[in-house]
Amino acid sequence: GQNLADVGLGNTWGWARWRLPGKDGEDWIFQMNVAGMGYSRFLLHSLVNEFQTIDFFLDAPMELRRGRFSAQAMMFHESSHLGDDYIRRTKDTGFRYSVEGFRSVASYEFHPRVRGYAGVTAVFHGIPSEQHGAIQYGFELRSPDLGWAKRHECWLYLAQDFKNYGRSGWNLNSKTDLGLRLGLPRGARALRAHLGYFGGRSEYGQLHKNREHYWDIGMSFDF
Repeated sequence: GQNLADVGLGNTWGWARWRLPGKDGEDWIFQMNVAGMGYSRFLLHSLVNEFQTIDFFLDAPMELRRGRFSAQAMMFHESSHLGDDYIRRTKDTGFRYSVEGFRSVASYEFHPRVRGYAGVTAVFHGIPSEQHGAIQYGFELRSPDLGWAKRHECWLYLAQDFKNYGRSGWNLNSKTDLGLRLGLPRGARALRAHLGYFGGRSEYGQLHKNREHYWDIGMSFDF
């Protein structure tokens, strides 16, 4: 019953990369990164859009890849803050939300166009105290190259992600996306346009007790 806009902006900076030869010709590739992101929500009105909340993420991922197998492990920090517009309207000043922990996920490409993944999150320190980690799993299917551009791949994809958070009694969050990924010649590496459906508890820390069900349409730029 509401019109909302979610806007995310972030980047991953690679620090170092190592390549170790494998016995069967498939090298082991390791990379250390640092990543940061801000993810915000706005309630759309006809005149003034209401800034509701923003979550900040700071990660230190270590990545590994060999052939069809890849994995990522990281220390992370997350914090969540209500927006001034939301506080003025609701008089709800929110609560302190801060989480530090360890997250890992592994992925395997069963086929060049079929990928599955699963991972776990452990929380070392959480405010409020009911943070109890999470599990995540899902899959991605993609079409062959559509051949729209001679030098740049373009394909359709279907992605399904599941999460179970300890903070919400391990209830299921489900996000489904159907999209088009178009490789770009310069600047951005790719443009993605996608249609999705979400059902479960809100992913925003300040709103994590709220149940949400919505359809969305989005556009993402991979730089």
